[in-house]
Amino acid sequence: MLSFRIALRYLFSRTRLHAVNYVTALSAVAIAVVAMALVAVVGVYNGYVAMILGATKQVDADIVLRDTEGGVFDLKKFPDYRTKLTKAGAEAIALRLESKGLLRVGEQQWVVDAVGVDSAFASVYPMGRAADVPELHSATTLVDAEGAPITPIQLGAAIQLPQDSSRTEHNGPAAEVLFPKRLGFTNPLAPASSFQSLEARVIGQYQPTSQETDAAIYLPLADLQDVLDYEESEVSALGIHLRSGVKTSDFKQQVKVLYGDRLTALDREEQHPDLSYLIRMEKVMTYLILLFILLLAAFNVASSLAMLLIEKQDDSRIFTALGAPPSFTQQVFRRVGLLIALTGTSVGMLLGWILCLLQARFGIIRSGSGIEAMALPVDVRPLDMLVIFVSVTALSFLISLYPTRFFRRG
Repeated sequence: MLSFRIALRYLFSRTRLHAVNYVTALSAVAIAVVAMALVAVVGVYNGYVAMILGATKQVDADIVLRDTEGGVFDLKKFPDYRTKLTKAGAEAIALRLESKGLLRVGEQQWVVDAVGVDSAFASVYPMGRAADVPELHSATTLVDAEGAPITPIQLGAAIQLPQDSSRTEHNGPAAEVLFPKRLGFTNPLAPASSFQSLEARVIGQYQPTSQETDAAIYLPLADLQDVLDYEESEVSALGIHLRSGVKTSDFKQQVKVLYGDRLTALDREEQHPDLSYLIRMEKVMTYLILLFILLLAAFNVASSLAMLLIEKQDDSRIFTALGAPPSFTQQVFRRVGLLIALTGTSVGMLLGWILCLLQARFGIIRSGSGIEAMALPVDVRPLDMLVIFVSVTALSFLISLYPTRFFRRG
């Protein structure tokens, strides 16, 4: 405690060499600037993550359950799954079946993600409520000129139909969807036998939402199961809308208890692993670059301590004459380095937090131009603040230990 009080006096008292005070203040300011930059940059990255995930609310379910091994799974292996999941907190459960396919409309064709949906699709996915089409998840009612049933399909926004096949109010363009044949034999001499064909009619098109959904088509689950030779109980995923007040983490834990490692529960962020990984890596790399800048700034602390050591040599002799061991004097200067690190980090983080609050409130810094200009989003999280405080303080303090080694040699 005595060493801390002496260190506190050394830090804030005037020295005979005024340059020591200036260098000490400069070192604290350098640490504060880096700490402020870390809080601001990490807050902006978190803001972009929150903004992107917020945009996915229109296309993603609260929770998606998939087979741990991937692919299609049979719901017969999970008896009473609706009752159990509803008890755990699910308000609505939608079945999905996903497959790659080739869409043909007129002379144009697209490789698409075909998604089979049931009647609960609009209850789980907001995009389904925004453009609810009853024909999409009900018994097939469309027929061709010969009376044969036609599958209704809803297109994503990225699929641009030919001008001569634009949908009218009561009659959309005819389409054909080809899928790789899953079961049975194929004739190598007849490549067409390797595909299953589905006659369809476009009944609508969703508004632009995300890259994944804009390149997809949606059709009744039963029709997709039939063309791919799947049973009624075989699906790719379960989309779940949670009841109000049910936490995502609590529901995921309930799924873990119910089904162990057989099913994986994915929240909105986990449903886009590539996107989340890229944003997280950019955040980490920027954080490391700023830490490297902090490493350079922290040498100012070492310089100020070295100058303070030279000036306080007489005090060190007095401590020794009073019976203090050499380690006591080392301890004093280490406390000085710690105080500089704590002062710079605390002031910098406070300024960074205030800057983020002002940005969130007034949108001071904007990106883009004209009507597309938007304020940079910010989201300051307690865990990030703790990591910044610990890393900046620890790195600055460790660098400040270097000059005390010379005192021991002396």
